[in-house]
Amino acid sequence: MAKPGSGLNGRLTGGRELSYIEQKIDPYVGSLFRRIINGINLLADHSASSAVGKLVPPPPLDGINVQGNFNAATNTMTCTSEHLHWTLTHNQSIKKGIQYLTEIDTTPSFSQPHIVDHGCSRSGFLHLPSMQSDGITPQVYYMKSYPQYHGSDPQKPTFFGGQDNPTKIVMTGTSACTLLPSQGSGTASNGQQGSKGLGVVLTRPAPGPKRNLQNVN
Repeated sequence: MAKPGSGLNGRLTGGRELSYIEQKIDPYVGSLFRRIINGINLLADHSASSAVGKLVPPPPLDGINVQGNFNAATNTMTCTSEHLHWTLTHNQSIKKGIQYLTEIDTTPSFSQPHIVDHGCSRSGFLHLPSMQSDGITPQVYYMKSYPQYHGSDPQKPTFFGGQDNPTKIVMTGTSACTLLPSQGSGTASNGQQGSKGLGVVLTRPAPGPKRNLQNVN
């Protein structure tokens, strides 16, 4: 049940209280409250947020496009350089202020993905090393992307190649660097929490100090 003064789609209304003020107390005060409510809703609309509660997440992406040569037999996309270039297809009805995020990981389980924030853009460019730090072991990447409004949770991700069998991405070049552990994004607690985007909670508490077991009696 909606709270008094709340409306559909995260919009604030005056409800019966505003009507009572306008009719029984002072129409000028009611007019002022109405303009304030309209201003709050307009600000929420332009910032892709909500005056009341959370927005419904934007619809899922239609697909991810990666520049390279695809080998269907090995389900591998080979980029022609060490620059990963991709675009997102999103042919859905969306609001102003939408954000797009892409996650890159070296395992198909996305156990510790690195998050790339596109902002409003549906294009991405990223330099990725071809090999791990030993200069010998080839590095394989996987990617998934999703949209989010500032006032919503992130939508479920779209996997490049599909969730059950994501496509491997390999680069063409000589640079070598093993990626550092991810630290996550937004209000996610750690780098193991993928697909959180800007966050799903308003505040993430600061991590507490680690216990020194040597001083525990």
